[in-house]
Amino acid sequence: MTTQLTVQSTILRLLSQKNIDKRLGRGQFYFPQEVQNQFPEDKKPTENQINQILWTLLGKGLVYIDISQRSPEHWEWCLTDTGMRSATDEQFNPDDSNRYLERLKKNVPEISPLVYLYTTEAVNCYNYECYLASAVMLGAASEAAFLEMANSSISWFNELGNPLKSILDNPRQPYVNKFREFRKRIEIKKSNLPNDIAEKISITFDSLLDLYRITRNDIGHPTGKTISRDDQYISLQMFGRYLQTVYRMKLFFQESLKSNSG
Repeated sequence: MTTQLTVQSTILRLLSQKNIDKRLGRGQFYFPQEVQNQFPEDKKPTENQINQILWTLLGKGLVYIDISQRSPEHWEWCLTDTGMRSATDEQFNPDDSNRYLERLKKNVPEISPLVYLYTTEAVNCYNYECYLASAVMLGAASEAAFLEMANSSISWFNELGNPLKSILDNPRQPYVNKFREFRKRIEIKKSNLPNDIAEKISITFDSLLDLYRITRNDIGHPTGKTISRDDQYISLQMFGRYLQTVYRMKLFFQESLKSNSG
């Protein structure tokens, strides 16, 4: 099954390329046919489905119609500056959900199925303009990733580990308390971390705490507060970056445990 977001990703990618027929056409579907050619015969989206997605992208400010030609059938679909960044950006850009998730898998191959599930929901909700839902799902993804990493650190903390494990295992302890208790301990042993982790730890944890505030305190409860597209765009970009550090820490703790047990 070809999803709408898969077609959207294909459209953005094709519009960023040269030698692609991007004309609207009249009685002939020029650009939609270019899109269809990217899919196997049994999974081709229809011309109408492609056109609906194009008009949705226009509404989001990612594409526009170049009307410089006299004849309307030669008008072309083009990327806006924002659309071009979405199509070519090698950073974590949620406007292209497929590219975002592919990059996440490439940069964080250790990502767990649970964290990936919540992240996928967050990105898809964003692209369907459900920004509140996207924020809540992203909060769940960040909590899951943090708890995985924190639980892998227990042995590395030595005498500080057992009290931390009790806090992490306590269902009555709110997530923010678990986070603060871990951070308090990691600051004590920061000098024992590899340089590539120690250098990023403050900004990573500040980002996690800020995301928690937005997705749980401000958005995750029925306070009536909303979240804008721009704010959620930033949160998703930020999440992709600090998830790399969280899983780098988890790997370090796991390797330390193997080294000690060996």
